[in-house]
Amino acid sequence: MKSTLHAAALASVLAATIPHVHAACDVQSVAVSSGKVELARWDGASPEIHRITLPNGFNVGLKIEPASAAKNAETAKQLNDPTIELVKISIYDLQGPQPKQLAYTWGGVNSLQGYGPKGGATRVTEVGEPGIELKLTKPKCANPNNV
Repeated sequence: MKSTLHAAALASVLAATIPHVHAACDVQSVAVSSGKVELARWDGASPEIHRITLPNGFNVGLKIEPASAAKNAETAKQLNDPTIELVKISIYDLQGPQPKQLAYTWGGVNSLQGYGPKGGATRVTEVGEPGIELKLTKPKCANPNNV
C-alpha cells in the first residue's frame, strides 16, 4: 500500500513538473507556429475551423480533418506505402464575415507542413512572412494485448 501511494505521489509530481507531452495514442495533435513563435496547439482532427491571429494581424483559420479510407488507400498505392495515413489541411481567410477557403493540401499525420508567400506545402500569400508551419503528430502506441 505504501509503495502504491508513493508511486501515485511521484506520478503527480512528475505530471506537474514535466512539460505537457502529447502522448495519447492515435490522437492527432497540431502545433502551429510562425517563425519561432508557437501560436496555437490542439488535439484532435475535426471539421472545426481553428482561428489564429498571426503576428501580422491576419486572422487565419485552420481545419485538420482525417482523410477518408479511400484517399489513404489511393495514396498508399501511389507511394507503395501501405502504412500511409493522411489528413486534409484547409486554410481559411477569416478577415470577413464568412470564412473564405484559401487553399487545401494533404499531409501525413506525422509531418511538418509550411505555408507562406513563397510556398512550402502550397503558396498562401495572405499569411505573409515568415508564413506558418504546422507540426502534425499522431503517435501509434503498441496494444499490450497484442504483444
